Amino acid sequence: MAVIEDTRTARRTYGNWRRPTSPGLMGLGSIGTVLLLGGLVLVVITVMVAGLWQAVTLFTVMVLALALLVVRDRHGRSLLSRIGARTGWWAARSRGAHLYSSGPLGRALWGTFQLPGLVAATRLSEHTDSYGRRFALLYTPASGHYSVVLGAEPDGAALVDQEQIDAWVADWGHWLANLGDEPSLEAASVTIETAPDTGTRLRREVMTHMDPSAPEFARAMLTQAVERYPAGSSTVKAYVALTFTAAARAGAKKRTPEEMGHDLAARLPGLTQTLSATGAGASHPLTAQELCEAIRGRLRPGGRDVDRRSARGG
Repeated sequence: MAVIEDTRTARRTYGNWRRPTSPGLMGLGSIGTVLLLGGLVLVVITVMVAGLWQAVTLFTVMVLALALLVVRDRHGRSLLSRIGARTGWWAARSRGAHLYSSGPLGRALWGTFQLPGLVAATRLSEHTDSYGRRFALLYTPASGHYSVVLGAEPDGAALVDQEQIDAWVADWGHWLANLGDEPSLEAASVTIETAPDTGTRLRREVMTHMDPSAPEFARAMLTQAVERYPAGSSTVKAYVALTFTAAARAGAKKRTPEEMGHDLAARLPGLTQTLSATGAGASHPLTAQELCEAIRGRLRPGGRDVDRRSARGG
């Protein structure tokens, strides 16, 4: 009698996520806890000096003030932060600062077509890593941060075994954990882009590898596939932005773009190699041209033409 072993495993779930908070009592945080203890001391002093009703009034005001810190929405923002953001928006709108006008006759400084908002003062430079690959380096003088963007093309979970998916997720967790040991690393963000495929990359890949001596039927089949396949298909790209501090340590002198480029040149190959093991596909640092094309193609209507122009050598 044959015995069939059931090798099915339970579906793996991922959890233990928690929102970072500052230490304090009853979720108030550090500032709220200091206000609570200070308010209680003032209430006790008021009872001893002024009387009970004055202390009750002071206690009521303190509770209302603490409610601004305790009451939070589904995004974790307190009522006080929402009021501050709304007040700042009203103030900016009254000054007309919410309108962007660049160019020689605009409000932007130096009369140039600079980027709006927080990225107006961002500076772009390009360097070479130890693999000989060019990479773009963004410098934000206001915060003293350098950012480098890694490009990847994830394979997705289609037709992939669950064991492989679990291995990718585990490698992704290891990659994030190893980022905690990276010197001067401040933040890491991931952007997944899904858009209609223009077909330019497929056409370039097929045409450059097509054998001129191939049979006419095979050439016609490939040409027809290039013309019809992009219709209704999509392309998935991933961008991983790593942000580093300009100062190597607290109190140290801020590094110049050249110094930061030399430092990251030896570290980027290891970061891209381990990122590829997480299912992100072949990852590489974006060059200055690729970064500019990505920003222009995603923020400006009709910017998708950049892919077609780039395929034609434009």
